[in-house]
Amino acid sequence: MNHYGVILRKLRELNQLTIKQAARQIERSSGWISQIENGRGAARLKADEFEKIVEAYNGEKYRKQFGGWIARAKIQVQAPREVSFNGPILKYLRTKAKLTIGQAAKKVGLSNGHLSDMENGVKQLSDDLRDKLMRIYGYSPASFRNFTDTDKRAKNIPARYKLNLLLRKLNEDEVEKVFAFVFEQVCTQSN
Repeated sequence: MNHYGVILRKLRELNQLTIKQAARQIERSSGWISQIENGRGAARLKADEFEKIVEAYNGEKYRKQFGGWIARAKIQVQAPREVSFNGPILKYLRTKAKLTIGQAAKKVGLSNGHLSDMENGVKQLSDDLRDKLMRIYGYSPASFRNFTDTDKRAKNIPARYKLNLLLRKLNEDEVEKVFAFVFEQVCTQSN
């Protein structure tokens, strides 16, 4: 969890600033602010820069509340995460149909990136779009459920596709724990 991000988001919201407005105010990009606030991505923030942003947001008067904001954010993070493997299922069916992401996206009228985001669980997938993709991939829309339950076809979805989706739902500390576990498994198997 990125404590700085939790605090800066709350301060930005208290100042009723959009991310774009905040970016102009602190002379950073919107993307950088978003990464800091969400605690994901490559953006990093040093303590002295954090203090400058708190000052720019007039946040000194809220300093006593920082701990409470962080505690509430931790509780929200620990809430159960909803996981849907619809994206990985469609990725599997697309590759099985021997279609590139570009070919499939063109047939359904989406950008490559948008379809990729849906396959990776970044963007939501409507039932209508799912049904359209199923037809493009050579399946009836009703057969989609066969890939989502205990049917033997559900076991054909590559675990890598599902794992990639799950990893995106974890914060950096959780990803580190998964990495440490997998690394240990690999190292003990090779000995």
